[in-house]
Amino acid sequence: MIVDARKLDHGTVIESDVCVVGAGAAGITIARELLGSPLSVSVLESGGLEFDERTQSLYAGENVGFPAYDIDVNRLRYFGGTTNHWAGHCRPLDPIDFERRAWLPHSGWPISRADLDPYYARAQPILELPPFHYDDLDFLTEQAGAPALPLDAGRLKSVVYNQSPPTRFGEVYRDELAQSTNVMVYLHANVLELASDAAASRVTGAEVACIDGPRFTVAAKRYVLAMGGMEIPRLLLLSNKVAPAGLGNTYDLVGRFFMNHAAVRPAVTILLSANDISLPLYHNLHQIQGGEMFAVLVLPEQLIRKEALRNVRMHVDQILLPSPGQEALKAVGRALRRGAVPEDMGQHLARMLSDLDGITNLAYRRLFSTNADLIEHDEVRAGLRLDLVTETSPDPDSRITLTEDRDLFGQNRIAVDWRVADADLQTAVRAVELAALEFGRLGLGRAWGELLEDGSVWPEHVESGKHHCGTARMSDDPKAGVVDANCRVHGLANLYVAGSAVFPTIGYANPTLTIVALSLRLADLFKRLA
Repeated sequence: MIVDARKLDHGTVIESDVCVVGAGAAGITIARELLGSPLSVSVLESGGLEFDERTQSLYAGENVGFPAYDIDVNRLRYFGGTTNHWAGHCRPLDPIDFERRAWLPHSGWPISRADLDPYYARAQPILELPPFHYDDLDFLTEQAGAPALPLDAGRLKSVVYNQSPPTRFGEVYRDELAQSTNVMVYLHANVLELASDAAASRVTGAEVACIDGPRFTVAAKRYVLAMGGMEIPRLLLLSNKVAPAGLGNTYDLVGRFFMNHAAVRPAVTILLSANDISLPLYHNLHQIQGGEMFAVLVLPEQLIRKEALRNVRMHVDQILLPSPGQEALKAVGRALRRGAVPEDMGQHLARMLSDLDGITNLAYRRLFSTNADLIEHDEVRAGLRLDLVTETSPDPDSRITLTEDRDLFGQNRIAVDWRVADADLQTAVRAVELAALEFGRLGLGRAWGELLEDGSVWPEHVESGKHHCGTARMSDDPKAGVVDANCRVHGLANLYVAGSAVFPTIGYANPTLTIVALSLRLADLFKRLA
């Protein structure tokens, strides 16, 4: 059943077996898995069924580190959560992502990819995806009728991605939850604090408030925080009446190790050697077994180990390009006529050298006042755009903290200090170098990009993903993480975390598939404990 919490009586106490805070991908997945079970479930969602500015304003905060989207823009605070605007790209984390990598400090999960594989397979239909074929590139090429690039296996490889419609959890699964008799969804229900016993070893209640409405309490046997990688640490830090540093924060780890994906779009532009070159396996969606698939480029595992790199992926899009040499020559000419030298002169020179035919034709036409070309050359050329997304390193100084600024409820807002390591940039540079080398070796074209010209700094157009990970990381050792291998908060008998906050490392894959898989695993645990 779905209930508007604003209609509850002030001071109401709701009792249930499981209380889930947040109704996004994680919270709705857990609730659906418990439908029809003997367990009574309360789901607390801050928003309603539609977007609301006042509720969304509760997300406001500040970025004080590496450039990122505004905090209140890249998340959505209503039923369905951020699945109301996600892109739908799906792939599991790679096996290496779960390993302790000697060259990557603070890496290593207490579970393996094999532990999650059954849940990844179960997650497919929830995300409206075809059966699990991520590790079978031949399957994709055969079904799509399109070949993969004949890449040097030591440099790059192609892997399979699935495309969700994308699934809007709040729309697709609303009716199921509305018709349930054992799952109660409370809308407009903002959890302000988790109350605990005197030893801060057990949560005794969730203190909830509606904007301009009643306040009430949910008393449950078990609690799950499923509000995303920023709000989970915020609530834990705010729950500080018994534990001054916040619940689960004995070792000052709540909010630390914040990770996101760093993206450069485009990272490489390739002028194809012929206009009839097409790579549909990568830039088209292929309808296969009731779903859609495509391929991306990644670094092979042996290279990652050999060169101590992070994990990275590159999307390939077909585009049309004006003659790069001509465009660069025109830009330089305009600047020189103003008595200036372009700041990006090196980039312009590189483009001219990569397209000597184009600048020869431009010079010929201007010199002889003709529209004819000296060399056969298309003014608009076929090209490729490679968009790069890289894993960033887990860093304890990359963190979320409370500020003195307050929201509508008087609750402290957050500041996000995202740190990106030099090694993350080096991985991005190496990836685009390898892409340029491979496309050149295959005779497909000439490449350029800012990372190829100056690998010492991120390009100005670098941006963050919208994937907030690591702030309640998973570890067997309470001194190294916030939750254990079962996603239970260390030191608290009945508090769990669902979602990407528990990721010790982020990999290159979009997190939603893994979020759903981990949520299924947690729901199974609750069924066994019932």
